[in-house]
Amino acid sequence: MATLILNTLTDPQTWLFCVVGLVAQMFDGALGMGFGVVSSTVLIVFGYPRAVTSAAVNGAKMFTGVALGLSHAWYRNVDWRLFVMLGAGGLIGGVIGALLISHNGATIVGPVVSIYLVGVGFYIIWRALRERSRPVSDARVMGVALAGGALEATSGVWGPLVTSSLVAMGEEPRYAVGTGNLAETVVAVTVFVMLAHQTGLEAVLHTVAGLVLGAVVASPIAARLTHKVPKRRLMIAVGLLVIASSLIRLTQDAGWLS
Repeated sequence: MATLILNTLTDPQTWLFCVVGLVAQMFDGALGMGFGVVSSTVLIVFGYPRAVTSAAVNGAKMFTGVALGLSHAWYRNVDWRLFVMLGAGGLIGGVIGALLISHNGATIVGPVVSIYLVGVGFYIIWRALRERSRPVSDARVMGVALAGGALEATSGVWGPLVTSSLVAMGEEPRYAVGTGNLAETVVAVTVFVMLAHQTGLEAVLHTVAGLVLGAVVASPIAARLTHKVPKRRLMIAVGLLVIASSLIRLTQDAGWLS
């Protein structure tokens, strides 16, 4: 075990992913999305298969989610009732998604969700300029959590669907970001445990270690940004990131389908 840890810490690839994790977590912590998109994009460029990519990203999110969730709780960005609903729905969706990816049934999910999210991104920006927040029903929250859990398992992505949908439905942006980040940890644990049996721990250890090291440094900084940034600017930033990340995902998924 000591040799494995030493090899991991001295591997240049670990420190490369440390930088990736820091950048990705700055986006994710401040805007509620971006860690999965940024890190999975790099993994895909490196030629990692879908199952390994999802396992590595979710393995990192188990640790980064705790660090980021505590930071958001400290800055009072977490709605605990919303957290319970997102965690429960996301857990069920994560199990379904992990089963899909295990049987190669996830290829059509990504493009459909990406197209949907481009529209959601524009809608969030429109709402930031024209409308006020309104209550979000429990049924809609559970539906979003189920879909987010499935997407987390198949693509390593949670925030672009969950956070953006909550904001679009009228949830206060800081609570959508903070609570969504914390709930994602529950889903990440579920997905990682299921997929690690397929990929093996050694296949993802260097990647997970690097992502975690970088993300832990970025977490408190990102949480403070969420607390301080004005609501309208935060909504517009979320909308723009949703559009950009969805177009990236659509391009990646098209490559997987070809």
